[in-house]
Amino acid sequence: MMRLIILALLALAACLAPALSRTVLLERSSAGWSYDDDGTADVGWQGAAFNDHHWKKGASPLGYGDRGISTIVGFGGDPEKKHAATFFRRHFEVPAGGEFARVNLALRCDDGAALTLNGKPLARLNLGRGAVTARTFAEQALSGEEEQEFHRMQVPVDLLRAGKNVLAVSVHQVGPASSDLVLDLEIFALTEEELPKKAVVRAEARQVINAYHKGHFVAPAMRIPDGYADGGTYMKIKEDGTVVATREVIMVDRKRDSKLAGYIDFARGKKDLPEVERAQVLARYIDSMTSPNGQRDQAEAATRQLMDYRNSEILLGQVAEYCGGGVCRHRSLLFKIMGDEAGLKVGLRRGHMKSRGRLLGRHAWNEITLEDGSRRIVDVMNPEKNFKLPPAEKVSHKYAGIKGEELYGDKKNAIRRRK
Repeated sequence: MMRLIILALLALAACLAPALSRTVLLERSSAGWSYDDDGTADVGWQGAAFNDHHWKKGASPLGYGDRGISTIVGFGGDPEKKHAATFFRRHFEVPAGGEFARVNLALRCDDGAALTLNGKPLARLNLGRGAVTARTFAEQALSGEEEQEFHRMQVPVDLLRAGKNVLAVSVHQVGPASSDLVLDLEIFALTEEELPKKAVVRAEARQVINAYHKGHFVAPAMRIPDGYADGGTYMKIKEDGTVVATREVIMVDRKRDSKLAGYIDFARGKKDLPEVERAQVLARYIDSMTSPNGQRDQAEAATRQLMDYRNSEILLGQVAEYCGGGVCRHRSLLFKIMGDEAGLKVGLRRGHMKSRGRLLGRHAWNEITLEDGSRRIVDVMNPEKNFKLPPAEKVSHKYAGIKGEELYGDKKNAIRRRK
């Protein structure tokens, strides 16, 4: 009976735990957009009083020539002579009495854009200086991840009005033969209480933090304690425990993080599976949560939204909830915690990705040690096909230590290869 009461209290505490909170003023991937795709700019189209009822209507993302477009806009009759600019407007409401300390806008566009809010210039992207007209082309082409990225900017709070607001956006191609055009954005606001908080680590977490940030490896015998913080490669911890970092500080706190509690429950329910299958199930689960719309290649762009939390804490379980994605340091830390709860022997390591002897960049991944003493690699960010877990000694060509040193495989042969 006492156990049931304790579980009930824990469940209640999880429900009451502070969640990531913000007021969404304009939602991404939403209906309500008006657009003019004839290649000419109507007189006064940027003004708040302009009547856009005769414009076409649609939902974002708007554009053409790219995947995931909700509304296809026109570009003229000749695909080699597309319009330089397409024009968009969106009305949105700001609640009366909302005292916001910060208003953020996240813009995805291809290739350039100029924004006006309530008739006043707000921002421009990839357009350079000078007047922006219907004949203005973007400065450079965007491609790959850049096309998926949401660029972050702050909106002056005093530009907003209680009630109806109007955002006007012109999107500009890099040239008349450009193959695609995209527009999507969101605007959200934070009160003083909702602003990101400084991360502070707990004394009992220092040993594990040092193991990772100084030794670059958390051994299977070490568990991740509450108060553990990861602020990236250049994280520093002051004497009072305050974290200084150049990016968001991932914080582990099971009591406050109801999402993480749910992930842990999932992991505990997989203890009866064979070891390798157990690890594969957890890896697939984490990948599904941290790959935006199931697209792993979009995770890097999605997590740039976390720049709102640069040098401030964000709970580990809230990462995917906030931005829809997660990269190697989020995924590997979550796998370590979930793997420990599932009864696996999990190590957490960081170093470099490697190809043909070249170091490609910093990376984080996991190792699991099986009952027979062998090690398998779990890389939730770059998994093998069908999430196969390769033996550690067979992946020396893909991973290296923080200084580029060999970690796996036959080290004698590695020395011969270097000679």
